[in-house]
Amino acid sequence: MDDSEQPDSERGLSPEQLSENPNSVAGAAPLAQPPSAEPARSALETPAARSMVDLADLKRRSRWFMLGTFLTLLAIVGGIGAFIKTDSVALMPGSARDTEPLIAIEGTESYPSDGELLFTTVRVRQNPNIWEYIWLSLDDDVEIVPEAVVLGDRTSDENREINLQAMVDSKSIATAVALEQLGYEVIEPTGVFVALVVEDAAADGILHVGEIIREIDGVSIMESAELVELLSQHEPGDQIELNIEVAEGELETRTVVLGAKEDDPDAAFLGVAPQTLVDFDDLDVGFEVEIDSGSVGGPSAGLAFTLAILDELTPGELTGGVEVAVTGTMSVGGTVGRVGGVPQKAAAVRDLGIKFFIVPNALGEEVIAELREVVQGKVEIIPVDTLEEALEVLDGLGGEVSAIAEYAASVQTTE
Repeated sequence: MDDSEQPDSERGLSPEQLSENPNSVAGAAPLAQPPSAEPARSALETPAARSMVDLADLKRRSRWFMLGTFLTLLAIVGGIGAFIKTDSVALMPGSARDTEPLIAIEGTESYPSDGELLFTTVRVRQNPNIWEYIWLSLDDDVEIVPEAVVLGDRTSDENREINLQAMVDSKSIATAVALEQLGYEVIEPTGVFVALVVEDAAADGILHVGEIIREIDGVSIMESAELVELLSQHEPGDQIELNIEVAEGELETRTVVLGAKEDDPDAAFLGVAPQTLVDFDDLDVGFEVEIDSGSVGGPSAGLAFTLAILDELTPGELTGGVEVAVTGTMSVGGTVGRVGGVPQKAAAVRDLGIKFFIVPNALGEEVIAELREVVQGKVEIIPVDTLEEALEVLDGLGGEVSAIAEYAASVQTTE
């Protein structure tokens, strides 16, 4: 028998080696371990493991609780902030709207223009809440001012009514001035209206806005130019006697000691902004001019309306076919007056890509310099003092301004 057929007990194992394994039996496999009385435990079922699982769950629940608490508090604070109003007014960039579509002319030929004369507006957000206030204060084009600066001692409704009436007056003046420019005689001076009283000046506390100056030292005055001329004949310290109309038909006599101008100590200074009071209720020139300003208030579109009426009534393009934004009040004497919110208007003009913006020179050098910073070189800021200067600007842009003089000549010839 060869070696492969020998039993395992005989394959090189000594009796001592066989006897050393008590579980071995000659010629048989070793016996398996007897089964334990208790089954083996999972590692997660031990007390220490259960404690670790509970701690992790507690931490997870705690994080969610803290997050939920934070979000709840944030919602509460946000809700409170949305209901708390600030005592301020935000002036924001408004629009630059084409003026000519607002003008309707009936009874004579009109000439719609391809170019655009645009009047500018300011958006007003009154009493923004806390979050709006913070957001708006981060915008360089927004100016936030105390509510009292805008309203004074008026209510919001009263201020709104005043602005709407100012727009009505502005449209009447713009129409009358445009018709005068075209050769019609529609403006009749009737007195000098006190439009402003300078604080701490000679007239402060003696004259009031809205009163009409009828006479100075017994000399009747009908235009603001006449008032200026009479005052130029006096010196600081002189006493003058004024005849004032405080209500229709009610006259009072008041005495004022003249002061001196800050920039010219030798010149007498009354301390009022005079405006010629005119009668132009009857603008019967054979046709009608209507301006639909919608819900927009304030007098700042006066110059834009005047130019747009002139453009509509004369052939050719008064702007030379380009877009020109305009702001400024219009006086019956043709003076362009200062307005508010011009930096916000300039921002609107800049954002709309308009290249020219005519503004009142009466704004002053500091404000005009600010406007140039706002537009960042993208808009040409053009200050003017009068309607005539504004027409010269448009003439320089290629506008057909000469058509106005031709129209006026034909009117005068007809009359």
